[in-house]
Amino acid sequence: MKKTGIFLFVGILIGAVLLAACGQAAVINGNPVVPLAAPATTIPPATAANTIPIPVTGNNCALLSKDEVGKVLGEAVVDLRDPTRNGTLCVYQTQNLILELGFLKTFSGYGNSVNYMQQVRADGLGDAPLDVAGLGDESFYHGKSTYRILFVRKGDTVYTFGVRNVTADQSLSSPDNAQALEKTIADLLMTRLP
Repeated sequence: MKKTGIFLFVGILIGAVLLAACGQAAVINGNPVVPLAAPATTIPPATAANTIPIPVTGNNCALLSKDEVGKVLGEAVVDLRDPTRNGTLCVYQTQNLILELGFLKTFSGYGNSVNYMQQVRADGLGDAPLDVAGLGDESFYHGKSTYRILFVRKGDTVYTFGVRNVTADQSLSSPDNAQALEKTIADLLMTRLP
């Protein structure tokens, strides 16, 4: 019964990511085409006035500004959207990269954040989890070595970080570089949390 729940949750998580990907910029001849329309969610840049810790709520996309994420990614963020419209997924897009930042506060049949992290570790999908020391209460990379997502648990919330290229096949030119970027962004986000 628990395995069925795990597969159901992973299916829902994959569905959410795919739904978010539907809003990605078109790719023509291997070059991304950035839409000219304004992003669906306008997020003010971080300032001394709005960088105080914000609880995990519908305003999660304000925790990190486009400028801050762009600085880490090495490219200006041209679009920031909240495809779930409830603050559980923030998508930052540059000309060549996409950062998907997830906020999980409820865990259905998993009970709590600790049990959820244990189940993700044990799900057998992809390569063995790769622990990350000194980040939140617990953190690890999960998935195939070609595209791993960083999971960070802090208290009763789990944060996910995924960086990938904006390409037709959504591949990464350097998975190791993506993991380093995910870790840097996670470190920055952790400074904003209570």
